[in-house]
Amino acid sequence: MKILFKSFHIIDIDDAICTEKEIPKDFDAFIEDYFNFASNNEKNKDYHLTSEDSEVTHCISQIATMEDKRKDCAHQIANKLLECEKIAQAKIFQTGVNVKKGSLVQALIELDDGTMRYLLAKVEHTKWYDGDSLEINYGFAGDKNNIWKSAVFNMYEISGHVFFDTIKVFNDNKSKYWYLSFLQVEEVRNDFSNTLKAYQAIDSELKSTVKNVSPRDYVVLSTEVQNTMNQPQPIEYESYIDDLMDNYEPVSVDIQKDVIKECLLNLPARKKFDTEFTTVPQSITNKRTKKFKIANGVELTIRSDATEYGSRIISTMADGKRVLQIFCDDEETYEAFIEE
Repeated sequence: MKILFKSFHIIDIDDAICTEKEIPKDFDAFIEDYFNFASNNEKNKDYHLTSEDSEVTHCISQIATMEDKRKDCAHQIANKLLECEKIAQAKIFQTGVNVKKGSLVQALIELDDGTMRYLLAKVEHTKWYDGDSLEINYGFAGDKNNIWKSAVFNMYEISGHVFFDTIKVFNDNKSKYWYLSFLQVEEVRNDFSNTLKAYQAIDSELKSTVKNVSPRDYVVLSTEVQNTMNQPQPIEYESYIDDLMDNYEPVSVDIQKDVIKECLLNLPARKKFDTEFTTVPQSITNKRTKKFKIANGVELTIRSDATEYGSRIISTMADGKRVLQIFCDDEETYEAFIEE
């Protein structure tokens, strides 16, 4: 990894000014460390450009190809962020909420394979008065927990023209200005597609790891997943899978919970969905029920909001025949099947 260019700007929305600070050589270690973190952050989401002519991407292209324009372009990007944050602050002023104050770190990086990355990171900063001069100083901790937002642009150059690939974006809260007005990018995967992909991936994995071992355990777990996806709610995937598997008591002693859990946790990387999203029930509307064939013309339907059916429907044998024993609360249904 080689750092070709770096800059650091203090974004001061109170005084409506951005100030560039010189970066010492030993700052490279932090940039390398954070670049690795920002590139592999499991909370990243994939974005793509809405236009390659946006102000930020135009500046990044010039930084990558025109060394004499790097400082000016980096300052232009910092000013763009300042303007976006001023507008965002004006919109939320009456709510009593403030845009998080921070500094902007930028870096152009060449990887060992010759491809380039551009790092934009908004980091928390604090200001204090110097004890000797009483001048205001700014600083920040080199702690990844104090990084509010980031973007890593994957790009490559052909004949002096820069082409952009997927952009890895991290946003620490629900503020939209970072990716809408500043970066001008949009999600590759949204909540709708994430819900559908996550449901399909989990259900498919349960079929391959659970159903062949214990069909009953598969039905219980799969229906629990349906219940979750059919309720609008925020999902933090790792925590969700932890809760799902840690709290589940298998019917079959052959179910290996730890193995299944590990397989499920690997799904976002394998099946390409985000680890944080809000469920959109409409994406799996046709998955709200499970149907089981009983005989020709007879089906058993279990809705995804059923919570106690595991103890109400039992397979057993009677006189050498396979029998489903169903505990029934509904009097009309019960009487409809009484033998005269």
